[in-house]
Amino acid sequence: MSSEDKRRQALSRAFRLLSIRSRSEQEIRRSLGRAGFEESTIEETTAQLHRQGLLDDRGFASEWAESRLHSRPRGRRLIEHELRVKGVDEEDVAAATSDIDDDATALVLAARRAKLMQNLDRQTFIRRLSNYLRTRGFSGETISRAVTAVLTNNDDS
Repeated sequence: MSSEDKRRQALSRAFRLLSIRSRSEQEIRRSLGRAGFEESTIEETTAQLHRQGLLDDRGFASEWAESRLHSRPRGRRLIEHELRVKGVDEEDVAAATSDIDDDATALVLAARRAKLMQNLDRQTFIRRLSNYLRTRGFSGETISRAVTAVLTNNDDS
């Protein structure tokens, strides 16, 4: 197979990946590498995708963070971790997550979840709500504030 055919195949694979969802450059590189493409072909493919405006790690990171906050809310730390795993550099991760308000997100999630746990005793309620928020990447301090706020609202009702 000629090098031009290989480039076309690599580009086609990258287009298929990008048609599903945005990807980081590192995700594209990993996928092409797993498919057996040579490093020079991977370089040429990613360079062409950059020229076409289809690869932009900062834009990808912002999109990812926004999507996570709306569809599957998470804490900033967990979103940052997900972006790092996807190969996004620290500067782009920081830019994408700088506006995330963990306290507000945790409070919304806690209030929503509390409605499902109304019939539990206080200790079980606190434990389950805290664990729920912890699995979504919130810090202990943020969890404590959210649980306290929800308990206060429930006591006032």
